[in-house]
Amino acid sequence: MKTYISLWLSLFLCANLFSQETIRIPDIGLEECLIDLDIDTNGLNGTILVSDAAYVVNLNINNPITNKLLPNVHSKIKDLTGLESFPNLKRLDCFGNNITKIDLSKSKSITFLNCSENQIESLNLSNNTELVYVSCDNNKLSSLILGNNDRLETLYCSFNNLTELDVKGCHNLENLDATNNKIDVIVANDSQLNNIPSGWYKDGTTSYANKASEVLNTNTVAKNTEKKNTPQNSTPQKKVETPKVSTSNQSSDSAANYYEKFQLSVITEYDKLVLAEAHLENKKAELQQKYQLNPEQFAQWITKYSNLSSNTPSNASSQKKSTIAHYSKFKRAAVEEYEKLVLSPTYLQSKKEEIQKKYKLNPEQFTEWIKSFGTPSLKAKTEQPQETTDSHYTKFKKAVVSEYDAAVLNPTYILSKKKEVQQKYKLTPVQLNEWIKKHSKIKN
Repeated sequence: MKTYISLWLSLFLCANLFSQETIRIPDIGLEECLIDLDIDTNGLNGTILVSDAAYVVNLNINNPITNKLLPNVHSKIKDLTGLESFPNLKRLDCFGNNITKIDLSKSKSITFLNCSENQIESLNLSNNTELVYVSCDNNKLSSLILGNNDRLETLYCSFNNLTELDVKGCHNLENLDATNNKIDVIVANDSQLNNIPSGWYKDGTTSYANKASEVLNTNTVAKNTEKKNTPQNSTPQKKVETPKVSTSNQSSDSAANYYEKFQLSVITEYDKLVLAEAHLENKKAELQQKYQLNPEQFAQWITKYSNLSSNTPSNASSQKKSTIAHYSKFKRAAVEEYEKLVLSPTYLQSKKEEIQKKYKLNPEQFTEWIKSFGTPSLKAKTEQPQETTDSHYTKFKKAVVSEYDAAVLNPTYILSKKKEVQQKYKLTPVQLNEWIKKHSKIKN
């Protein structure tokens, strides 16, 4: 009987396991990565549980052979099939593999994509309207479709086989590197053409235009604008040719552009190191525990009050004292508000009338008695406080977030990240500080 029950229980558990929904992962290298990252919990069987995939927000499968996070992966990834069904994927780092195609049409939540140094021939990102950063350098791209993406700020697509590029739907594109392609025209919108961003780089033979068939020389934008007011000839206008630049000047400009891009990429890397997610989460946890805050509540405060991307708090220790002081004032104000509600004029009057009736006292007489013999603090507690509880609470929230900013960007931590970047790229402290002042979003 016991054997029968054990067998029945085993069969039930197996049936329950196999009844769970799964996502197919045909590439063994990709599944090995997911297992090494403790994401795939049902073993190396060509699938991952839907419940496991739902927890994936950031996925780092960069160059798996040298990636320290992936010690048990011994082959590069060729196929990313399956990732399109990860519902909460926001960041995908997969450079340095042998990937030939990426389908992110269903990955509506993704904000960051780095798929450089692969074998990708076409990339359609028109459905990924949350994207802020895309790096697809060093592939075999002959087609890159961006569509309308108002959030996209950075696009690196150099060293590909692109013959055309349309960025007119990317109104906030600040950084663009389309060099070392075969592009004749980069199609941009009127706002971009009137003020080409300083962070845009292209080949010397590439021009900007409103449409692929209309080449616009950016050096003569003003002249062309003036010509619009002159009478038009019946014959079709000739294509405006880009003036030829001497090889020496072109090389000089290219070197300067690459150096500027190098600086920007170094500082972008520095910013990411400083604002590493693990570090941010650690500081959040510390303050949530310290002030007994709800995580969602604290996240809202950070969104509203955090100053990480502009000014860094200068003195963390004094900020902590300020936070505690605001917290104390907030608690005191809350109690004062409570006492004021308890000792409201209406309530006090009702108690006065109750005692007057009980002892048959004259109202004026009883008022005199209260003035003479009543508790002095009672009157003070019924008076309106100078500041409301809400104002103290707002100050407390701001103070907590300022303390969080200071904890994230404490001087010791910042210095360690500076040294890390300096050593990696062999930079002097003065040189790196100049670059940070020029390019970093974290001002310190």
